[in-house]
Amino acid sequence: MLLAIDTATSMGGLALFDGAVRAEAVWDAGRDHGAQLLPQLTLLCEHLRCRPADLTAIAVTLGPGSWSGLRVGLATAKGLALALDLPLLGVPTLAALRHPWREHGATLALVRLGRDRYGVADDDDPPRNVTLADLGLGRSGALWVLGDCDDAVRAVLAARPGLQPRYPGALGQVRRPAATAELAWARHQRGEADDCATLEPIYLGDAVR
Repeated sequence: MLLAIDTATSMGGLALFDGAVRAEAVWDAGRDHGAQLLPQLTLLCEHLRCRPADLTAIAVTLGPGSWSGLRVGLATAKGLALALDLPLLGVPTLAALRHPWREHGATLALVRLGRDRYGVADDDDPPRNVTLADLGLGRSGALWVLGDCDDAVRAVLAARPGLQPRYPGALGQVRRPAATAELAWARHQRGEADDCATLEPIYLGDAVR
């Protein structure tokens, strides 16, 4: 059973996965991941009657996202992996956001970094840090926009000539921890793992308060 942890933004997420989703929780943690994460994990495991001995791997979203949120998630994941002697697998935040929509067409996934800056990924390109004014530059045609899509983002994208942004509603703004789990599970089945000592968050910029 793989445990996936997502604390990259104000939304917290946990999933238990063994090739299928066995349990999942998503909630608005605000800036309180440190106090809420382990109680939520305990509750999820109690619902499923899952014990530490049932876990075979730990997965965690790496960012981009909140500096404090990423640190809480990665520290918890590393602590569990070391304590239980389990493989650790990192998953980029934007890859997890895009994963449920991978068969729907071209995507633009974004996470708000603060001060009108966003972490973005276009299809399979690496994540990068851009300003609000730079969103969607160079893109055209139909494009599913996922993640932190407020009115300011929509206004900028609507002004791009030739771009046809599509918004899949509230579900397209929420990362499923099950997506993180599924991406990590595929690597786990191939025998892959990350180095617990050297795995680092993907920050893409300076801390924003």
